[in-house]
Amino acid sequence: MKLIWAIVQNNDAGRAIEALVEQGHRVTRINTVGGFLRRGNVSLLVGVEPEQVGPAIETLRAVCKTQEANDRMPLDGARGVVFVLNADNFLHA
Repeated sequence: MKLIWAIVQNNDAGRAIEALVEQGHRVTRINTVGGFLRRGNVSLLVGVEPEQVGPAIETLRAVCKTQEANDRMPLDGARGVVFVLNADNFLHA
């Protein structure tokens, strides 16, 4: 089992959650703040099987991409960070 921890911008979070849920994933949303600009962002936690990691990350890339360039975010800038961690146990309580 793997745990995807994705930190995305607030305005991308809703679309990201919707797309992941459509793929059959359960998603936990945690509102967070961080980074150089101290802007609000969202941490998404998704438990997946190892073979589902790639498609889930591709979904996040498709949903969380820069729409237009500005001084703070160039057009090719990333709009999220994704960590993939090993999860020994995954239980529904």
